Amino acid sequence: MSRTKNSLFNIMASIGGQLLTNVLRWICRMVFIYTLGKEYLGISSLYTNILTILSLSELGLGSAITYSLYKPLAENDTETIRSLMAFFKKAYRWIGIAVLILGLCLMPFLPYLMTGSTDVINIYLYYLLYLVQTVVSYLFFAYKSILLTADQKRYIADVVMYILQIVMNAVQIVILFVWRSFLAYTVAVIIYNIVYNMAVAFVVDRKYPYLKGTSKKLSREQYKDVFSRVYAMSLYRICNIVGTSTDNLIISANISVIAVGLYDNYYMIIQVIQKLLTGVFQAFTSSLGNFYVLESKGRNEFLFRALNLANSWLIAFCSVCFAVLLQPFIQLCFGSEYLLDDTVVIIIVINFATNFMQNVVRIYRDASGLFVRGKYRAVLAAVMNLIISIILVKKIGLAGVFLGSIISRMVTTWWFDAWILYKYGFHTSSWPFFRNFLATMLLTVLSTVLVQKIAVPWQQVSWASIVIKGILSVVITNGIYLLVYGRSEEFRYLADKVKRILTKKRAV
Repeated sequence: MSRTKNSLFNIMASIGGQLLTNVLRWICRMVFIYTLGKEYLGISSLYTNILTILSLSELGLGSAITYSLYKPLAENDTETIRSLMAFFKKAYRWIGIAVLILGLCLMPFLPYLMTGSTDVINIYLYYLLYLVQTVVSYLFFAYKSILLTADQKRYIADVVMYILQIVMNAVQIVILFVWRSFLAYTVAVIIYNIVYNMAVAFVVDRKYPYLKGTSKKLSREQYKDVFSRVYAMSLYRICNIVGTSTDNLIISANISVIAVGLYDNYYMIIQVIQKLLTGVFQAFTSSLGNFYVLESKGRNEFLFRALNLANSWLIAFCSVCFAVLLQPFIQLCFGSEYLLDDTVVIIIVINFATNFMQNVVRIYRDASGLFVRGKYRAVLAAVMNLIISIILVKKIGLAGVFLGSIISRMVTTWWFDAWILYKYGFHTSSWPFFRNFLATMLLTVLSTVLVQKIAVPWQQVSWASIVIKGILSVVITNGIYLLVYGRSEEFRYLADKVKRILTKKRAV
């Protein structure tokens, strides 16, 4: 199957599955708030973030192994594939044990991470259940899905995941309506994690029967190569986790557990879009790894510019929609008591935009193996983010948490990762990337202002006004981008690719 077809299947599985599952997840969230309330929501969000941070034990091993699998898969070197997967299996078991031990060690400190009343539940029991949710993923065959990713067949694991997620969310909704049980709600996730990993393992074993053969130990050179990449990826992973998953810890410790739940409603909507965007562009990762090795630097740089245009266009559109629609949507779903301040919401949107403008840079960095360069700057970003966020949250409240993320990112990895990619990956100037970034920010602000001005007659909060503002966001943002970029070489390339794909589908 061609690179384009594999990427297309991955994109279709990602978009289709996430649209279905996220609609059901949002309904589940509404039922959760209706039946259990703000405090349960805050505690659930906090525990999820704690366990995400503990999953740092994985330290980028999956990405490093994925990169190491590209060449043996292309050459059908089953012996090396078997050896890498055997190593990955053993490593994941040890990671699961490490997460369990670290999680148990953290239990005595839970009360210090929570500001406000938490006497509605046994915080230790439910923390243990959330810990088990994470640990079982490492112990029950989670490592096997990495082979599908490296082989450009991630869509297989995605289809399994989305089907099971739909079933799980439906079961959780029934549990909440009938029993209003946070315990049963949490146990359902544990069962889902076990069943999902066992199902993917079954598919992988059937698709790659040679994995059952006897595997040799990796050579010293192979170990050295894997660990050098794991070390580099771990630093980027630490930066990413600290930049996103410590926000709720800082909010909980300095403001309140309830504030965590309020923010998490906004974050869940943004996360849906983040996952869609990440899924779409990560669908290209393994294909890009193949393309990067086989094609010229010039062709790689042009493809990067084309994908980056698509990414910035989507970021601008999503940012305008968030700025215009988030507040009325939250108010209609949950009530005005669940709203955050308008200024905080705008800063959250800016945090989203500045983060995901690096999306294609990160994917190319990983696909090309350039993540080994500039790795210590990620550590600097993580440290700066924590320090600035803690200082600012005490000075200006909730907005300070997200300003810390924006400032630390812009000072460190934002410009450096792009510069590294252009210097060592494409051997040319990085000015096109920075020019595109500035243009995207300006066009996003312009589109938002125009939508807000034109939508003045529809300021009353209602589903009808949301639809009208949504239509205005679509027309204005895309219209401006078409005027600015419609004649560019990159846009023509993307349009031609889409046209060819649609033509092939009609022919079939």
